[in-house]
Amino acid sequence: MALQDRIEECLPHKDPLQRPDYIEAEVQALRAIHRGEADARQQRMALDFLMRAFGTHDISFRPAGEHLTAFAEGKRFCGTTIVWMLKAAPVRTDPDKIASRKVDEHGSKRPKPKRPQSKRTRSKRSPGQHNN
Repeated sequence: MALQDRIEECLPHKDPLQRPDYIEAEVQALRAIHRGEADARQQRMALDFLMRAFGTHDISFRPAGEHLTAFAEGKRFCGTTIVWMLKAAPVRTDPDKIASRKVDEHGSKRPKPKRPQSKRTRSKRSPGQHNN
């Protein structure tokens, strides 16, 4: 893992356990997404970093051992799942309508219904009084 000056210097590693190379702008982009403040360029940069970090377009096989191959394939699966969601995952809503739809923080598209207030009234008791 190494902080690089330019994206062209960020190369894949043979060891899938080694953290990926990155540039400072990628870190800032991911942090901006986490804060909910990322602009379009930062959002794209963060996704591009994740695709590279997951080894999405890399070969999973590692001649050093089956465990390294399995780990690399697990990382790659994360990346291919994101690609699938971006390009091929079925949705019920027209993609043009998705962008304009408001979604709450839990991913729900509908507001939660308000619970009706109980009509039962509580009796007023003094602080030391208990129901027996």
